[in-house]
Amino acid sequence: MPSHSIRHKYQSQDHHVEPARFYRLLVETIPHMVWTARPDGSLDYFNSHVLAYTGRSMRQLEGWGWRSVIHPEYWERCLETWTRALKSGKPYEIEYQLKRYDGKYRWHLGAALPLRHGGRIVRWIGTCTDIDDQKRASRLLEQARQTLETLVATKAQALEENEQRMRAFLDNMPAVAWIKDSNFRYAWISGSWRRNYGISPEDARGRNDFDVWPEVLASHFRRDDEKALRVNGPVQSVDSVRNADGTMSRWLVVKVPLPDESGALGVAGIAFVVGAWLLAVARSIPLGLAFGLSMWGITLFIHEPITGSAAQGVGVPVSLLSHLLYGGLLGAWAA
Repeated sequence: MPSHSIRHKYQSQDHHVEPARFYRLLVETIPHMVWTARPDGSLDYFNSHVLAYTGRSMRQLEGWGWRSVIHPEYWERCLETWTRALKSGKPYEIEYQLKRYDGKYRWHLGAALPLRHGGRIVRWIGTCTDIDDQKRASRLLEQARQTLETLVATKAQALEENEQRMRAFLDNMPAVAWIKDSNFRYAWISGSWRRNYGISPEDARGRNDFDVWPEVLASHFRRDDEKALRVNGPVQSVDSVRNADGTMSRWLVVKVPLPDESGALGVAGIAFVVGAWLLAVARSIPLGLAFGLSMWGITLFIHEPITGSAAQGVGVPVSLLSHLLYGGLLGAWAA
């Protein structure tokens, strides 16, 4: 180590070298600004690194002259911290800006420890370490963090607003929509279910068709779900379902496979109330066209996994709702 080499050099030349001279050489050699202070806090020594950095002489800095190189904004805190250390005898540490010889300020970490003799403090030995680059990097990281948080918050707000609009549209359009997980349990249903069937999202969530519908209808729904997964494409049907007021309605239904949160395939569907004339039109359009339109919407979702806040509180992203609408809606009408 450098200190051992210096000590060995002096001991080989002069066995009677004074300790004061040795330690003075030591503090002049280490690559740090070093200073010492009397018990009253006035500074009485600065090594050459301090003088070179500040461009001031020992006479200009000694005593309390070092105040001239402390940034005015940090002087009061510096003095308060230094005074507290002097009274308590505890280690001194502070971050402040020191003026360089060219007038520019750089961040430094100031630290000092008391030197005791016979139980009383006889001197303080301190250092100043340049941490300006670290502080700048830290500030840049903090600015980047704040910018990122702002962007995320803005994006989240935009997604929430967009999702609220989409949810309101899905809840009020003349259709019903739903998503089932890989176990055929309802993960999400549109609010229009309540209006048409008297079934709320809370009633259906986490339940399967056999919990919600009569057994015959539930078995039919399950067969269509399984078929959509088996053919890996859209399945079309016309179903008669009892409404909340007891009347019957005919629904044009299109179901498509859709990955759930675990990555396994579930089923998404959309249905429209139809009359005889619309059924004739729908049946005249090839299913291949329905497949293309429906898969277009699903493909958009798969290749644009934008995670938004939960739709109806079950984690259905806004992109899923919009692409279900675009792909499923067009697929349903074209099917």
